[in-house]
Amino acid sequence: MAEPSSPSQPTLPPPSPGEALASARKVEELADRLSACADAIHARVMRDIHRAPNGVPEGEQNVARAMLDAEQELRQRADRLYADAAACIVSTLGQSQQHLIQLTADAAAKIQTITRIGDGITLVARLLGLAAAAATGQGIAVIAAINALSAQLGMIAAHNAPPPPAPPTGPAPTPASSA
Repeated sequence: MAEPSSPSQPTLPPPSPGEALASARKVEELADRLSACADAIHARVMRDIHRAPNGVPEGEQNVARAMLDAEQELRQRADRLYADAAACIVSTLGQSQQHLIQLTADAAAKIQTITRIGDGITLVARLLGLAAAAATGQGIAVIAAINALSAQLGMIAAHNAPPPPAPPTGPAPTPASSA
């Protein structure tokens, strides 16, 4: 039998599906997650740099510089969201805050496991797009950015999926007879 809830802990209603970015605090929460993504970008680039015992090859140096530049831009955009949180409220987004935060958490995790350089660059571009869209306070731009980020995360998941098992070779097994 379930225990009655204590009077000191009120039960909160579940979040409405359209409450993402609907308050300054929620905009600040997105800025927190974008900053966490910038931290993940930095950690990933530094890890890749330290793995190269003889220095990073020139082609990879350019990618590393681009990723570090994007990290700085993402931090700047997150900082602007903190500063302008009240102006960035989107009251008609139609998305849950939890969904939005989960997307950015997934992005931060994917940054650590990306196997294709192009996926990483595109993912960072999608995060920058989300930050820019949130700063406009315009629902349509934010929804488009959320959809683009979600699609990129799906593409990365497909690219990082293990290959399907090879079909068995040799003669097919014969069923055992039941007697």
